[in-house]
Amino acid sequence: MPNPLHSIFGLRNNGLPLVFLAPIAGYSNSPMRRISHRYGAAMSYTEMASVTGLLHPDAKKTWGLLETTKNEGPVVAHLFGTEPDEFAEAAVRIEQTKRFVAIDLNAGCPAKRITDQGAGSELIKTPQRIHDIIAAMKKAVALPITVKTRLGSTPDRIAAFEVLAAAEAAGASALTIHGRFASQGHRGEANIKLIGEVKRRAKIPIIGNGDVHSRYSAWHMFEETEVDAIMIARAAVANPWIFEDLRMMFATQVKPVKHSPTHIRPRREIAVIATALESHLKLEQDHLQLLYAKYGIPETGQVEEALVHVFRYHLFRYLRGLKGSAGVRRQLCDLNTLDAVRETVKGCFEREEAYRAREKPPKAKKKRKKKVAVAAEEIPPRIGQH
Repeated sequence: MPNPLHSIFGLRNNGLPLVFLAPIAGYSNSPMRRISHRYGAAMSYTEMASVTGLLHPDAKKTWGLLETTKNEGPVVAHLFGTEPDEFAEAAVRIEQTKRFVAIDLNAGCPAKRITDQGAGSELIKTPQRIHDIIAAMKKAVALPITVKTRLGSTPDRIAAFEVLAAAEAAGASALTIHGRFASQGHRGEANIKLIGEVKRRAKIPIIGNGDVHSRYSAWHMFEETEVDAIMIARAAVANPWIFEDLRMMFATQVKPVKHSPTHIRPRREIAVIATALESHLKLEQDHLQLLYAKYGIPETGQVEEALVHVFRYHLFRYLRGLKGSAGVRRQLCDLNTLDAVRETVKGCFEREEAYRAREKPPKAKKKRKKKVAVAAEEIPPRIGQH
């Protein structure tokens, strides 16, 4: 059966399940989207941008969050706010850029700075407002309008079905459901069964999100919920290989072995990590130079200092699990130049290489010789035996 998301977002159909990069505040900027697409992400979402900020006279920082470049693949603009008329006006301006395949409403972020404004996961409490925001954007633009939400505010009240009904009634093209309640943040396990129930009741495509961090968890999400796509967030930070791993798994159709819940990443060759890290760093540098040329940000013009500040958080995660990475984490705030970053990375790689060189290879199992049964009369007599 054809996946409707291919036509909704204009995605290339390669016969494999759809895997998207989620909107991640502070992370899913153009460089991360580019590198994720390079490794196999079918579509990516921008960082969360305020509709109020987009309409402000001095909106350069907010528009900077939505800046795109070549080779990102399809991109969705991810917005937060509360007022339908603001969403409508912002949607018109976004559509005019001709850079996005859809606009996504954030109705799930549990961060206090967002919920204090009545936005994000606070919208779950008023499905009618979600309906009105979607309807206002649908009336204003031709781009598909989608929603990202959670199961509800707290575990004692599931609201996902009401949000789904409101989104469908307003004309939403798809809905992403994160399998946790807002009160959980990112704690506890995602409720896969409830995501599956939302999918079974839905008339529009459903995208599953939450606890997709490995080949098995991705397979499990698709198998248990039958969602139309999955979305990866934290597990993709400084780990673009996850998209490549999943693409290879789905291409071979070999079901991975079940494992206990863990966020331990597969071990990569140091050269592979170094190449990806340096490539990502260069993309961040190019992106900041673009922002400075187009918007005058960072205002000081200190692109290198801003680059190091932005990349610190990606850096530690690229080195995660390597010998010396804990020391790197302690030094993060002291890194202010590219030379300091590269020297720190070099030291970490050298410690990891030394550790791997000392590792003893697993001993080969000795083959036991099979005992051959010999008839009694064939056994030669012992010396002195008569």
